[in-house]
Amino acid sequence: MTEPPVRGGGALKAGEGLFLRADRLVAAILPAERSPLVWSGAIANLAFVVASLTGVVLLLWYETSVHSAYDSVEAMAAAPWTAELTRSLHRYSSDACLLFVLIHALRLTSERRFGGARWLAWVTGVVSVGLLWLIGWLGYWLVWDTRGEQVARVSALVLDPLPIFADPLSRGLMTDDGVGSLLFFLVFFIHMLLPLVCVAALWLHITRLSRARWLPDRSMTLWVLGSMVLVSLLWPATSANRAAMAAWAEPMTMDWWYLAPLALGERLSGGAVWTGMLVSGLVLFSVPWALTRGRAPVAVVESSRCNACEKCFTDCPYEAIQMVPRTDDKPYDAQAFVLADKCVGCGICVGSCDTVGVGPAYPPAMETRRAATSWIEEGPEKRLALVCQESAAAGLSIDPETGRCAALPGWRLMPVPCAGWVHPLVVEKALRADAEAVAIVSCGPSACRFREGDSHIEQRLSGARAPSLRDDKIDADRVHLVRLDRSRGRDLPGALAALTPGAAKAEPPGTGWTRGRVVVGATVAAAVLTAATWLPSDLKYTPVTPDQPRLSVSFKHPGQEGEDCRQVSEEELAKMPVHMRKPEICERRRASVRLLVEVDGAVAHDGAYAPRGVWGDGNSLAIEQIEVGEGAHRVRVAIADGHDPDVFGWDETRELEFEAGGDRVVLFDKVAGLRWY
Repeated sequence: MTEPPVRGGGALKAGEGLFLRADRLVAAILPAERSPLVWSGAIANLAFVVASLTGVVLLLWYETSVHSAYDSVEAMAAAPWTAELTRSLHRYSSDACLLFVLIHALRLTSERRFGGARWLAWVTGVVSVGLLWLIGWLGYWLVWDTRGEQVARVSALVLDPLPIFADPLSRGLMTDDGVGSLLFFLVFFIHMLLPLVCVAALWLHITRLSRARWLPDRSMTLWVLGSMVLVSLLWPATSANRAAMAAWAEPMTMDWWYLAPLALGERLSGGAVWTGMLVSGLVLFSVPWALTRGRAPVAVVESSRCNACEKCFTDCPYEAIQMVPRTDDKPYDAQAFVLADKCVGCGICVGSCDTVGVGPAYPPAMETRRAATSWIEEGPEKRLALVCQESAAAGLSIDPETGRCAALPGWRLMPVPCAGWVHPLVVEKALRADAEAVAIVSCGPSACRFREGDSHIEQRLSGARAPSLRDDKIDADRVHLVRLDRSRGRDLPGALAALTPGAAKAEPPGTGWTRGRVVVGATVAAAVLTAATWLPSDLKYTPVTPDQPRLSVSFKHPGQEGEDCRQVSEEELAKMPVHMRKPEICERRRASVRLLVEVDGAVAHDGAYAPRGVWGDGNSLAIEQIEVGEGAHRVRVAIADGHDPDVFGWDETRELEFEAGGDRVVLFDKVAGLRWY
């Protein structure tokens, strides 16, 4: 046999077994089929469904107007208890969805399940996480309390640098009157539309999986729903104070699952936020290629050996095998065909094929079957272990030619891509060659890198799946299924040493677990995960506020049109065609708009704002914030829009009282003039 090629993923490095060790902790109280870590993706889907359904139901009470949204949300507490419960379920199911999505993503990352054919699942997963977060972010905007106000301000900070809106969003957020119902409805519409986009991304995410688990089973579903209802009853969702645009936000509690970006957005510029998002996106989207070391060998079909049994087509966990019309003269209607862009090189198809007609180039199936028999016949070792190279084999030094390992005297070890690669004939031939024991070592049902390899081999050994082990041909007591995840690879010597005749049959998942023990374990797991969902959803946050009260002044106004004439120099005249020479050049343009602000007779701001637009013929725009000390101040605001900047068309002075905790605002437009708030 030869050395294995470089695989996309390979053995885990130090620290990469974090979630496998977490599986072991959960396994101490729950069987694998009841572990929330194993079901993390399906639980996230369930939470998404609950959040979507409760969101639709909330429309019975919610009013989509900036003027009445807050009151309609607060009225839910006074409505029948179903309204408050629905609102709380909507919030906590959204939090749980993001929690389990992150658990699912971190788990697959730690197991390096993102390279090769899995790139599409990774990319669509990243997109789904981004969409999910954006849905929650906009959802808090719609409450229009202090949290929603802060979400709107940070959103404006991010969107204002982009040429999307005619007016900067931040200008409309300076006063309560400036927040338009049209913008609010647009946010509501996007919040309702994005879940449909998220469903499309989710479909792409699992479209390459056979027998995908969209939702957990009934028992797990009841536990998850029960936990959500319980936390909703114990800690109902509440709003912060009503949004007040001119007032500073006071310390509040907020949902850090979705609103954590507030902590950065209030402290960075829009350009810095975009830079961070673009760099983060580039890093995340490049993971399948940047962190993948080569690619596992893709399975190929030897058509002369294919008898159209369809076992490989049925067993493939990634829908990488199709049955296509026959291309040779064999007396069968179809033959297997491997879709290379979907194949992950698991070799489960090898374990399905009696004729060795399909499988990856490494390990060579026919050569491996012969080697397994010859090793036992040659002796002196009479025990054979077919070891998943993603679990125990990853931590052992095995001679690829002889299968000998210093840590396991008396055994011959054969690394295989997955336990599901093992065909029962390999086991039978080794036993007929007088093997004392044959062990198949897998990652276990909760950590199988290839999803179904462990379950397939368990079913083949028990006779529940074809091709199956023929008990009438061999002594089944000498066959053992050993489950060791990758974080327990060093346990293999002890596990194999403990094997004795009579311990052959693989125990089906859950054997040895009493109903009471499972209930207690599920209760503990639900309590821990419920706490993990709730605690970050109501932590304190202190918004960034100015040191002094501020005067905010803004205008959007076109300067007067006019001609700007200048004398042409002799050098410029000499360069012009004779028929185009003239002593004076006049350009028609808009004047810049000058803004002068004085506080107590002193100039606090004096600036000119050029017209916007590609041709310089648009409105001039200004948003200025000037810190002013507490107390009464005499404020003058003057605006000049002509070509003579010293001629003010609007000039007004007022006495204003400035108090800590809020801004005074002055807005100007040509129709209403100066408006003081």
